[in-house]
Amino acid sequence: MAHKSGTGRYVLKFISGRYQGGEFALDMNKELIIGRSSELEMVLIEDMVSRHHAKITTTEDEITIEDLGSTNGTFVNGEKITKCKLKEGDRILIGTSIIKLVFEEFDASQPPPPPMSSVLAGEALVEVEEKPVLSLSSGAAKRVAQHGATSHGNTQSGVLSGVIDQVPLPDLLQLFGASKKTGGLFITTPAGTEGIIYLREGRVYGAVINHNYDVPVEKSVYRIMAWTSGNFLLDTSASYDFKEPINETVESMMMESMRIIDETHAIGDDVPPYDAIFRIDIPIVPKLRDLSPEQLDIFQLALNEATMEYILNNSTMDDIETTKAVVHLLRNKYMVLANPD
Repeated sequence: MAHKSGTGRYVLKFISGRYQGGEFALDMNKELIIGRSSELEMVLIEDMVSRHHAKITTTEDEITIEDLGSTNGTFVNGEKITKCKLKEGDRILIGTSIIKLVFEEFDASQPPPPPMSSVLAGEALVEVEEKPVLSLSSGAAKRVAQHGATSHGNTQSGVLSGVIDQVPLPDLLQLFGASKKTGGLFITTPAGTEGIIYLREGRVYGAVINHNYDVPVEKSVYRIMAWTSGNFLLDTSASYDFKEPINETVESMMMESMRIIDETHAIGDDVPPYDAIFRIDIPIVPKLRDLSPEQLDIFQLALNEATMEYILNNSTMDDIETTKAVVHLLRNKYMVLANPD
């Protein structure tokens, strides 16, 4: 399959799951069968993978993937497929592995890199690069440990893990919704903020941030969806009995969260992050009488506990109006960021 950028090869990169970090180079004009059977070229040892799960076919003109009647299905960019064409950047879900199709260029003046191993089996990985991985915060780590899994989920077939820098949360939830996953999606940001989105048969029924179950589920979902960096782990055995659960499709939650994210971006580049801490200097120079009643309420919350999380959780306004009030207070020097970095 020709590539406009020049000489190179297509590679399947495992960006989540048991084989995270592994790579598999595709040969042109060949068929690649993926499955659990030991005689195959690409062997994925896990319960959710069928013996002969999927087939990838490469020609000079295109790359296609076909499901081979697998029990749990094959998904491309969140859609369950029978057969479809692949393009660079597509994400494939097979079992608990999310695999990205990428193109790696060669320097035409240099000899091509050596071929990679053609087998993934058991715990073996090919071309694994050691990368620093964020550890789950204590709550999520303990929760997963209770079910006999490590923080990467490698000891349990019902656990899928990865990094949301590589697999954005909207893409993840679309995959889990389409594949009707059940369990808890644990997310931990670099700052240590922990969120969990609970799914039942691909539908969202609960969510929580930092174990604060008093916050409405919808607000927690929308806030988590704005996170762009950190670790994720889907534990299919996790559940929680919410007092006021919801029953929403992933698609509807995504649409509303995207609206909120867009409106938040429209406020400006100085919107503080969820883990922001503020400082209120005394004496307060700007006049309080210049604030609206709503802005005064937010300022009072900041006096009680000067964190973005506390303000959002205790404001009577929605997150957009609350954020606008916080930004107004920052821009007019009623308070400043205590952790600008």
